[in-house]
Amino acid sequence: MNMASNVFLVLLLHLLSSVTLCRSYEPRNHEVEALIELKAGLNDPHGMLINWDEDSVDPCSWAMITCSPENLVVGLGAPSQYLSGTLSGAIGNLTNLRQV
Repeated sequence: MNMASNVFLVLLLHLLSSVTLCRSYEPRNHEVEALIELKAGLNDPHGMLINWDEDSVDPCSWAMITCSPENLVVGLGAPSQYLSGTLSGAIGNLTNLRQV
């Protein structure tokens, strides 16, 4: 290969990798953001919130989360889990929340 071909190949690979990175990016779910902010203000001595992952795109599989058929957070349940702390104002961002 000549120098021009090598430069073209490097540029093409760079362009393709950039497109792949852009396509794989998913905006963070606003409910995930609100729940992670709630978690940050809580003391969780039994690790009940350990599967609350800020990189998740869907909190419906998380412990103590109830979701609607549309995968919207409608309930937070924490009976007898000894959670303590400050309830963040981010709870207001869970606009479909019906039960705590």
